Amino acid sequence: MTATAKRAKKHINEDQLVTATVRASEWAQEHFNQVIIGIVALVAAVAVLVFVANSRENSARENERQMGSALTLMQQGDLNAARTSFEQLAQRGGGEHGITARFFKAECELRLGNYAQAATDYEAYLARKDDYPMFAAAASIGRGLAYEGTRQWAEAAAATAEALAIMDKADPRYYDAAYRAAAFHEEAGNRVEAVRHYEIVAEGATGTLQARARIAVAALK
Repeated sequence: MTATAKRAKKHINEDQLVTATVRASEWAQEHFNQVIIGIVALVAAVAVLVFVANSRENSARENERQMGSALTLMQQGDLNAARTSFEQLAQRGGGEHGITARFFKAECELRLGNYAQAATDYEAYLARKDDYPMFAAAASIGRGLAYEGTRQWAEAAAATAEALAIMDKADPRYYDAAYRAAAFHEEAGNRVEAVRHYEIVAEGATGTLQARARIAVAALK
């Protein structure tokens, strides 16, 4: 290749480089706003994700702290303060603390003699029992006691029978719950179910409870 040809080729390459550089510069200028907007949007999205994660973590810690405080109040016998705290937790949202708070609020209402409200709160917990089943049996027993307080015998019997259905016979509450179910059925005028539940106690319980159940069976047959 001659010197002239080399100079010509070099000139063409330089022209192409200049052209490419100019075009890149023009594209950057034309799309500057879009690029900046995209970067800002990405940064904002990351910031939102970080904020949400931190907020959830802080919220979880606060819920855990309040649950511990409310349980302490309940154990100390300050039921009014405890139920207020449990209500706040329940109103704040779902999740484990929110749902279990509804159960403990029901326990407070029952002890305070607010039977209708206790039944409502137990039902709210039981509606989510498949997600948080730890207190399902206790909630069904509690709901039965709440209905007993309002003298709704059929509802009390049904609620207590629900508890029996999910309890193991080795559970120390089982035969007491069975006896209560029998008594509620008897009050509701359901003689057949009353006898059936008294017989469960008569066959499986011990001591005074068994003796009372046997007397009840004999009286109803």
